[in-house]
Amino acid sequence: TSPGSSDFLPPPECPVFEPSWAEFSDPLGYIAKIRPIAEKSGICKIRPPAVSI
Repeated sequence: TSPGSSDFLPPPECPVFEPSWAEFSDPLGYIAKIRPIAEKSGICKIRPPAVSI
């Protein structure tokens, strides 16, 4: 699109991570582990493990 164009371009999909409870128990360690992947897109989503009832 040209500058000033009103066409909306949606951003690219971001990576989504679903850590296990073991990985989620150390959140900073997990973030360090996925950081190289997340940095490529500039954003990511981390879904916490499901809670069992």
